[in-house]
Amino acid sequence: MRALSEPEFAAETSGGTAPAPARAADDVWVLPQPMPNEYSPHYSLSYLVRDAHGGLHLIDPGLDSDENRARLSALLGEIARETGSAGSAGVVNEAPALASITVTHLHRDHLGMAERLRRETGVPVALHREEQASLGRLLEAMPQHAEIQAERAAGWGVPAERMPELAAAADRAASGGAESSLRADLLLDDGELLAIPGRRIRVLHTPGHTPGHVCLHDLDHGILFTGDHVLPSIYPGIGLGGPAADPIGDYLRSLDQVAALDTGATSVFPGHGYRFRGLAERVAATRRHHLTRSAQVAAVLDAHPHATIWEIASRIHWTAGWANMRGFFLSSALTQTQMHVDHLAAR
Repeated sequence: MRALSEPEFAAETSGGTAPAPARAADDVWVLPQPMPNEYSPHYSLSYLVRDAHGGLHLIDPGLDSDENRARLSALLGEIARETGSAGSAGVVNEAPALASITVTHLHRDHLGMAERLRRETGVPVALHREEQASLGRLLEAMPQHAEIQAERAAGWGVPAERMPELAAAADRAASGGAESSLRADLLLDDGELLAIPGRRIRVLHTPGHTPGHVCLHDLDHGILFTGDHVLPSIYPGIGLGGPAADPIGDYLRSLDQVAALDTGATSVFPGHGYRFRGLAERVAATRRHHLTRSAQVAAVLDAHPHATIWEIASRIHWTAGWANMRGFFLSSALTQTQMHVDHLAAR
């Protein structure tokens, strides 16, 4: 696997601040957008694609903040000056320059600024139709989120002394609200081309991280925008967009789908980290990670058929170490364990 940007690689591996925006390919720019995370990732990657008529199409606008809005405005202005599209007084009119917004999935660090940009510029927002349905389900369940989490924790066999921290994590999630109440202007389907004149960018439905996650394949330029489906240095979480029958199975099948696209020269433009080549290699490592966890869960169940989710999770390997799991990360570990149990039962 080879990084395509030294500044992005250095920022990701050092845990530093977001790198500067840059031209990423012919008529494509990358815009790192900061995230206030204590742990990685510390920024998301947004992309601007210029069409044959000079219009700019935004992929994953990033977290909504005044700082990130200003960063986007600055890059739009820089592109306008670079291409000579500023007005006679040197003032850039960015509204007509932004032609569309496409979002790979529903999480705030990708979708967050879409509503503000639509309100300010009038540009349409596109989302996969299953992701729109997932947003609706999340909004509907949000008032009962803490109660649902408490019931799940009890069913998982969580010790009484650990229940308060899980309840607090659920309260924080519930008080933060659902990801968004956005209603997309365009609902995307697998296989269709985005409406970007002069470029053939195909929508690939890649469920797993969320039910309606999409990757975007630039057919003529060998670029795959992967959102959070495949990342260069971390393994994306699975099942983070509401209920699904077998998110592990969905994710593994989606990995196979994108691995088949790697020509060796395919450039991967992910939602976090750094741009890279070596898609098939990274997919293989990601697949091994999840299959290893499934095998660990299966081994525990073979030895202890009636083990609770808590007991299973405490016996398998976690990168941060089981003893270090607290709050949100503890809840995530238990949720991932449940999904692997469900996946094994579905096979």
